Amino acid sequence: MTVYIIHENDVWLPPFRKAFEALKLPFIEWNLSEAHSFSLDKQPEHDAIYFNRISPSSHTRNHRFSCEITSQVLDYLSLHSCRIVNDQRALSLELSKVKQYVELTKSQIHSPRTVFVASATSLNQNESTIAKENFLKKLKESARENFFNESTRKWTPFVSKHNRAGKGLGVHLFTDDKQVEKQFENLINNTDNNDDEEFSVDGIYLLQEYIKSPKQVINRAEFIGYKLMYIIEVDTRQGFQLCPSDACRKTADSKLVKQSADEIKHGFDIRSQDSYTDKEKQLIEQLENFLRERQIEVAGIEWVDDGTNVYVYDVNCNTNYNVAAETRFFGDMYGTVKLGEYFQKQLQK
Repeated sequence: MTVYIIHENDVWLPPFRKAFEALKLPFIEWNLSEAHSFSLDKQPEHDAIYFNRISPSSHTRNHRFSCEITSQVLDYLSLHSCRIVNDQRALSLELSKVKQYVELTKSQIHSPRTVFVASATSLNQNESTIAKENFLKKLKESARENFFNESTRKWTPFVSKHNRAGKGLGVHLFTDDKQVEKQFENLINNTDNNDDEEFSVDGIYLLQEYIKSPKQVINRAEFIGYKLMYIIEVDTRQGFQLCPSDACRKTADSKLVKQSADEIKHGFDIRSQDSYTDKEKQLIEQLENFLRERQIEVAGIEWVDDGTNVYVYDVNCNTNYNVAAETRFFGDMYGTVKLGEYFQKQLQK
């Protein structure tokens, strides 16, 4: 009885390895950033769970095709009726925020007002001048149509996002169409000096209403087996890059980001159950049903509360846990242990 971990980022694996080893849960890693081959007529191990935790930000680690390869691997496993945790349905949500908002809307779960602007031509190619001009025009028009009130002559603040993202890629805050035009004009007209990470890998860019939290926090609910495990509160004063993994809390020179425990409360804090509001309890029930209906067993879902309404804005089917926050709250690492225990129960069925 084995768990196969399908992934592409070795940096995120240590907490999973430590927990699974402590539980004596056998596991094998399929790192799809490396070369692999699969024979379609060869039966994979059946007394096993295949755990898909591929990341939509894989292209930023020079693993450009890991997600596409994963899709084929999941089809291969499905062909042989293997037990997959987070199958193609999870992957399709992971790779498209547009699809996330469509599915959330189908389940009557509120998300921020969103418009997507697409370019079939790569905007970081120097020869695509006409395409760039058309994109900028459409981007500016879409911003005005969706976030400007003609009667009051006021703008609703909005952010840009990548459709296929992760790590807060491409997220910028704007208060009018001139700002968004300038941001993207500078980006696409100076391709020699820009980081490719600023360009959407699938050519789809989102403009989304900015929901301001009075407390300057967002909440992320972690689910295992379709059920809530805990809610973690995240301080947003450090910006939009809110990856919970401890590995993400490092700078480029590998030193820990300096944080004031008093001022930003470590950035991530697990909440006690008695702090959940009635709105949140109702939302959790909706989200558990949302995941169950789509057979997404493991997820981290984020929302923001503006003081009146709660808006879900991200469904993460490749979830990481903040071990530092878990240790403060539970006394030790927790999420990966609970995940391993869930896999043990599933393997016994």
